[in-house]
Amino acid sequence: MKLKIFMLLAGVGLLWALLNSLKSGVSQPASVRADSPSVPVPAASAPQTPLPPPATSAPLQQFSEQLLSPPYSQPVTAMNLAQTEAPSVAAVTVPLDDGIVWSLQPGQFRFSYPEPVTATVQIKGEQPAFVRYRLRSVTTAELLSSGELTADADGLFRLSIPGHTDFPAELELIVDSEPGHGALALLQYHQPVAWLAQTLALHADDSDLVLPLQLEVQQRGLYRVQAVLGQNQQSAAKPLAILQGEFMLEAGTATIELRAHHSVLPAEPFDAELSRLQLELAPPVPGAATGYGRPLQAPVALGDFDPRALNRTPYQPDAQALKRVELLQQLGR
Repeated sequence: MKLKIFMLLAGVGLLWALLNSLKSGVSQPASVRADSPSVPVPAASAPQTPLPPPATSAPLQQFSEQLLSPPYSQPVTAMNLAQTEAPSVAAVTVPLDDGIVWSLQPGQFRFSYPEPVTATVQIKGEQPAFVRYRLRSVTTAELLSSGELTADADGLFRLSIPGHTDFPAELELIVDSEPGHGALALLQYHQPVAWLAQTLALHADDSDLVLPLQLEVQQRGLYRVQAVLGQNQQSAAKPLAILQGEFMLEAGTATIELRAHHSVLPAEPFDAELSRLQLELAPPVPGAATGYGRPLQAPVALGDFDPRALNRTPYQPDAQALKRVELLQQLGR
């Protein structure tokens, strides 16, 4: 009886952690290091353990599929599709008296040097001749930039403030036309700790497509790397997989390898592209800030790849992953 109660409590704890993980939309990274870039795959002759069926409910099924897939190469599904798209930023909307509404829409929340700070201002219910803007440090209130904006032909006010190497991490952007009429948005600005220098040639390694990336690293430490592998098409690119890994990198030029399992690739040759590259430097000590790399300004063409060159051996989850899936089956009943 005590064992059943313990298993139930453990299952509830796992489900709670799962739901929080899915809500954040961030998968757990694979433990891949720069000194061991190859992710082990089973030999073709290794005995295959029967896989349990997926869980029934959508969140449980999503987590089961993640556990039964290579952690470094997650297929794109409806549950994680948002990770393949640029993050949206909600506009700051300020309703005033007499039906006046100010709306301040930042171009993004986190900017990285040398990106400019961009935003759009929409005003309903009044037509000011110009709009003032101020960009200030949150911590010191130091004024970093200021000026006036005039409306474009469509009635919107648009601003673009050049980035600087001395911008602090926490910024506030204020726009107004007179006292009491305006809006304020909080932003982040980071000096990048690493960025992509170039992509190297794709190649096959057993069951994986290997994507080497050459990085310029400003600060040494443990980096979490995530990127989207897509298939370039005539209309819009099709996201295929979310690739991820962790690497201990030294300052200077470093080459890492992201890998895509054959199960996430099309059957026929395709034109590959890289997008949504995210480089995060883990805080060196508890309480320190996370470092961020410079994002890609546009997808990067990787060239053609023929998946038929890969070994089609199915991925074999480890014993711990299989036990977790079995527990999810029990919770889904």
